[in-house]
Amino acid sequence: MSPPILLTREGAPWLDLTSEAASRGRLVLPDVRLDHAERQALVASWRGRMASEYVSARVFAAMMPQAMAAGLSASDTLELAKMAEEEIDHGIRCARVLTALGEQAVTELPLLPRVPTHDDAAPIEAFLRNVLDVSCVSETVAVALVGSERELAGTPELGIELERILADEVGHARFGWRIVDAVVPSLSTDLRLRLGAFLAVTFHERLERFASFLQLPAASNDAMSMGAPAGPGTFRVFFETLDSVTIPRLEEVGIPARRAFEHAIRSAALGSAHLDRRSAA
Repeated sequence: MSPPILLTREGAPWLDLTSEAASRGRLVLPDVRLDHAERQALVASWRGRMASEYVSARVFAAMMPQAMAAGLSASDTLELAKMAEEEIDHGIRCARVLTALGEQAVTELPLLPRVPTHDDAAPIEAFLRNVLDVSCVSETVAVALVGSERELAGTPELGIELERILADEVGHARFGWRIVDAVVPSLSTDLRLRLGAFLAVTFHERLERFASFLQLPAASNDAMSMGAPAGPGTFRVFFETLDSVTIPRLEEVGIPARRAFEHAIRSAALGSAHLDRRSAA
């Protein structure tokens, strides 16, 4: 049994999901040949994903007191707790993939910045900011990305893992959209404008993060069959999901999301990517 906390030589914490992955049995991956660079990229992707899924649990956990302060129901608060548990489960599923690739399900944990509490806003606005950021942007994009991966999965076992992650991501996105549909239409115009201003910051951050995929080579079909990012195709799925799903739905409830997105596009420092709808098509 591994110790409860692993430390690097520098004292930074590590995440070890080896025993949790082993407890779920062996995962079979397709027998494909990848060149060294593509295999390294594949392993790095799953290792980073293992950590990011695991630590995402803290986001939903941090939203629980916000939900209470905003007056949401006990069932909504319980749903946030369930979503936190599901994120840890996703980390373990990613660890199974790493083990199937012949790698250790161990990685250094990334820095864990404090989940924003938005103390400058009233409780309902503070909670809605995180709902928009997490459910309506991140989780809605995740549904599209994981859905694409599931369609390309090269073995039924990997497809099942991705299907289960996808089902949870759908639930995480629907949670936010349910809250938005129920609450936002009755808000004042000023508050909805403030939420739009917040979205401009969120969109800007996501555009810069996903722009890194534009610099990657397109992944081979074999690599994508094992869950490798598609490279520029990953950015395209991200961009089109925001453009055709998230933004229109937010506009319907009176949040000026389109204006926020256009502002974020103009302000994002993407260099030679020349980001616009034409470059994403």
